[in-house]
Amino acid sequence: MSWLPIVLNSLTEEELFKLKALKLIGKERLVYNYVLSFRKKSIPEKTKICSHLEISETHYYKINSVLLSKIYIIFTDDNNPLSLFGFLKSKGLFTLVKHEILAKDKEIIKEKEENKNTAFYLNCFHLLIDLPYKFYDEKLTNQFGGKYLKTLANCTESDKLYITYHKLFSDFNRNAARKNAVKNQKIQLSDLLEEEKKLAASTHYLACYYLYRTIISYYTFYKSDSAKILEYVKKATQLKDKIAYLFPIDIGVFLELLYADSLMFASKTEEAYSIYHKAFSKGVPTEMYGYYYHCEQYGLVSIIMKQCEQAEQFLKEVFTSCIDDKTDIYATRGALTFAKLYLSCNDYKQAIHYINIAKQINEKSFYLPFDLQLRVLENIYFYLKNDFLFAKQLATRNIKFIKGQHNNQTFENYILLFKSIIAFTNQIEEGTAIEKTILKKQISLQNGFKNLYCNLVEKLMVNIG
Repeated sequence: MSWLPIVLNSLTEEELFKLKALKLIGKERLVYNYVLSFRKKSIPEKTKICSHLEISETHYYKINSVLLSKIYIIFTDDNNPLSLFGFLKSKGLFTLVKHEILAKDKEIIKEKEENKNTAFYLNCFHLLIDLPYKFYDEKLTNQFGGKYLKTLANCTESDKLYITYHKLFSDFNRNAARKNAVKNQKIQLSDLLEEEKKLAASTHYLACYYLYRTIISYYTFYKSDSAKILEYVKKATQLKDKIAYLFPIDIGVFLELLYADSLMFASKTEEAYSIYHKAFSKGVPTEMYGYYYHCEQYGLVSIIMKQCEQAEQFLKEVFTSCIDDKTDIYATRGALTFAKLYLSCNDYKQAIHYINIAKQINEKSFYLPFDLQLRVLENIYFYLKNDFLFAKQLATRNIKFIKGQHNNQTFENYILLFKSIIAFTNQIEEGTAIEKTILKKQISLQNGFKNLYCNLVEKLMVNIG
């Protein structure tokens, strides 16, 4: 496979301008110019390319490899060779991330310098374990976790437990993306709390940190409890000074953003907005863990705070290239947030445009939380467009889908939301009275969903008498 067209398509105009510094000769220049001429277009098959350029397929692939190496140099910090992996990750080129990690590992093995590369193996473990669901390679991640441990002159129980709990945290989050996540999750809250007791009096700080993060994930995805999330975020933050040296990013900034995420989940919007706004005004590097997730959250809280112009400008700066390139999970996040923005602003044409983009991307790499959001946004779209018959049909279909999932407390509000849409449409079209239980729960439903759907659940009540 030729990666050159894909890499060139991922670059911004500013980044592309930097490539003018490339020193290319002969066929290298010919191949580069030809491939570049098809940027953002459908490139011909390799046989046609080779015929046009009068070179063999083997020669074509060799030139591609040379050109990629020269491009990588442009985007690699001389003082930090690992920056290339971060750059590729920021472009959503996750397969290339794995490819380049393995290539660098082969160099190290060949030079017999594995024991001198502790930081390399640790950072690669971090990168691999954080890859999106579709690209995650458990075997490769375990391999690099093991390589990291082997480089340690005095590998302690703390080091081993760190690898164990970081993988546990990662597995919890990945499982949450699957259908019937509760049924498929083998480790329960009681198990996690028992592990917490075992680590309570220890100095296994990094293991504790990832165990706390796992418990936060449990209370986020499996048993919604905002108070517990805040409690464990504070516990994780207390470990900051003891674990900061192990992270390539500013863990203090990350924990501030994590705390803001937790405030959002707890519907403490103004406090969350203050933290996000301060952090992003200073500048959050793209290498930050969960960068696009935090950008999404900042966009959502800006919409809630009625800073819609600010939200639109910020989202365009961050997500436009991801959406144009259909960069998997990042593009879906961006498209969903745009849809929420435009539904909030009554711009239904733009809203359905981004809903359809998100649907197309998520169909290829199914992610359950995104699928639920798409169902809600599409249902709200048709309701607000006064297509009540179809809105009711969608709501009925969505209830059936959710009931098909294994029992999950977090789904109860979704069932209530779709039942509300059915009740509201019946009241508008037929004058049917809305059940008191549905009306009684509307405020808690609006508050519970505000962090994810802004004011959209509230908008459903506009036409209700």
